[in-house]
Amino acid sequence: MSEHPVDLTAESFEQTTGAPGLVLVDFWAEWCGPCRNFAPIFAATAQKHPDVVFGKVDTEAEQELAGRFEVQSIPTLMAFKGGVMVHRSSGAMPAGRLDALVKSLKSVDVDAVKRAEENKKLTEQGIVPPGVHPEAEWDAGDSEWVYGAKDAKGRKQGPYKYWRADGTLCNECIFENDKPHGPFKRFHESGEVSQDGAFVRGDLHGPRTWYASDKYTTERMHENGVSTSIRKTVMTYEHGRVVGVKHYDGQDRRVVPTTGEPYPDRPQNVPLEAEYREDMNQWSHVNLDVAGERHGLSRFWLPDGELLWEGEYVDGSRQGLYRSLAKDEYLDPAVRFDEGRFDQDEACDVWTLLDADRAVLLSRDLGVAQFEDELSESQVLSNPPRPASAWREYAETCLKARKHREAVLAMARAVASDQVVAPMLDLLERVALPRTPKNARGTAGEVLENASNSWAALAGALVRGGDAAMLLRGCAVLLDQSDKPRAALDFINAAMLLAPERADYLFTRGLILLNMGLDAHALKDAEGLAKVEPDTADFLRAYTRGLFPVFDFWPAKETPHSTYNDLPEKPAQPLSAIQRIVQKYATRLQKIRTELQGRFKAGVSMPWMPPDMSALLPEGPVELVEDEVDVGEDSVSVDESLAVAGVGLPDLIRFARADWSALTWLLWSCGESKLVMPRKVAAPANFGHAAGMSSQRLWRARDRRVTGGRGAKASGAASFDFEGVAIDAVHPQLVGIVEQHYSETQAMFYWLADGDNVSPWQDNLRGS
Repeated sequence: MSEHPVDLTAESFEQTTGAPGLVLVDFWAEWCGPCRNFAPIFAATAQKHPDVVFGKVDTEAEQELAGRFEVQSIPTLMAFKGGVMVHRSSGAMPAGRLDALVKSLKSVDVDAVKRAEENKKLTEQGIVPPGVHPEAEWDAGDSEWVYGAKDAKGRKQGPYKYWRADGTLCNECIFENDKPHGPFKRFHESGEVSQDGAFVRGDLHGPRTWYASDKYTTERMHENGVSTSIRKTVMTYEHGRVVGVKHYDGQDRRVVPTTGEPYPDRPQNVPLEAEYREDMNQWSHVNLDVAGERHGLSRFWLPDGELLWEGEYVDGSRQGLYRSLAKDEYLDPAVRFDEGRFDQDEACDVWTLLDADRAVLLSRDLGVAQFEDELSESQVLSNPPRPASAWREYAETCLKARKHREAVLAMARAVASDQVVAPMLDLLERVALPRTPKNARGTAGEVLENASNSWAALAGALVRGGDAAMLLRGCAVLLDQSDKPRAALDFINAAMLLAPERADYLFTRGLILLNMGLDAHALKDAEGLAKVEPDTADFLRAYTRGLFPVFDFWPAKETPHSTYNDLPEKPAQPLSAIQRIVQKYATRLQKIRTELQGRFKAGVSMPWMPPDMSALLPEGPVELVEDEVDVGEDSVSVDESLAVAGVGLPDLIRFARADWSALTWLLWSCGESKLVMPRKVAAPANFGHAAGMSSQRLWRARDRRVTGGRGAKASGAASFDFEGVAIDAVHPQLVGIVEQHYSETQAMFYWLADGDNVSPWQDNLRGS
């Protein structure tokens, strides 16, 4: 036996897994993050069990093996004894759980496993297996055999038993009028009790106890970080509501669930009903409603028993009074406590900062709570700009209504308009809690990490004293994602005026400027960003180049070449069909152009605007169809439509560049070298290479996105440049532009090379 995992191949797999003793096999792949994380756990467990063979199968190198065992997700762990599979599971597992699994598998009876597998086959055939009551019925929903009586109304009544598909008993309980009522037990496959407790008219009530087993079992107990040293867990219910949980080791001592260490001594001033939360290193007493949500007073204490915070809840939301320990959180070092009110999780009304003797040091009115629906419809988040005076007037109106959150947002837009910061700072001093810079950053960071898509959370954090620049930047990102780039620009500019030292904010502004079509301004921000974050600046430059191409005749810049075989020699579509499709592309591009022009002032000419397609559409736009058509013996869907209203500018440009690529290559395929309706089909000699090149480049782009280019490296596939950057150097977040570009071009060539096809927008010409 080896203390290290051995690599298994198709040639060695059968011999290794068929040998006597226990063999564990980890199916993995290099690109799989969870696999890489699990690898050292697997190796360390191998050292602890030198009597067990630990093998690894690389699913990329051994695809036949992975296919034979139908491995759909990795890592997948399998265990064999004498060639018989005795265990299979997917997903990485912690070291303690893997160690416990190995120990339990050592005692597995192979003959019992074989009988269980035979019983499962009988179950699949609808045959009641041995050990199950002959009148039991299969419950497909719970995947269990069930036997018990029903009354005249078809309701479950009296004792019931349940069995697994392998024939082992898994549950015994009692029903009264179709609801479980009375004691119940669950069982491990070995017959040992895995759970017991009681129901009262359908609800768990009283203690529900889990029992561990040293034998192999499918019953779950050591989940969610619970240590394998836990041998018993008692969860206490009050009519379906959990009111307490206790964990015990093998000596029946109460322990901490994640570590198995002794439960700490309770400080004198912590009430008996409070429980120690080892994940937080705090004592807590939380009241829950029937839905498991916090309801009533919740209290938390530090390990030494000092009250950390307490707050009132209603149906899971903070509602009412709140008090907390606040040492080192506020600018005044004398502050020891803060207290105030919440309304549906929003801090509101007057908050008070107190010293160690609970004397009031400062009071601040945070205003009324403002919720998501109200804020999302507020004028302050509308896209059009206003003069600074208008925004300040709106802020004063909000202040009179105690809508302090909205007032701060309005003042931020005023700052962006006239670049005068002082009024904003004065307002924050009036309506926001004065936190230390460190705590302000932490307060803002928590919201940005957990609730960055919530206006209520972002605006609420402003009056709670969160770092204003960070939160305004978050507002800018959310507005940009909501296709309100002009408003987003105001907020990011306000953030940069409040914190001019944060040069990294240039990246956020650069992305917003790109969403507004201001590519030159974005490139200027990239220059400033390069001084502090050169890699991010390179990304911004590359994104700008990819997003705003020069719409000239692209085939003129290429020398088509492909290494693919069986390339088409010439177009198979007639001239009339080609002319029809040229007008389809022209219609789509003109639709994009019109939409883009409508987003700028009349007369403004953007250098990246897609060309005017009128020359190809002398009678105006043609119909873009959505239909089901017959192609050969198959029925395929065709969708030539293009929705542009409400679509972000970057997405419109991506549509345009993909259609432009397809259109210009279609014209090139007819022998043209400029934007003109073809009058004949005179394909260049390297037509087939152009068709193959589009497919080859699409594959390279997808390989770059999916595997990081490993497939191309292994096969030696040729590289190519996209907007001056080698495909393997294109940032992973920008590869989608390349993929969309060549996907459209490939679909056009697929259509063009097969006379049976009716449109490049057939669904069977895409996704391959």
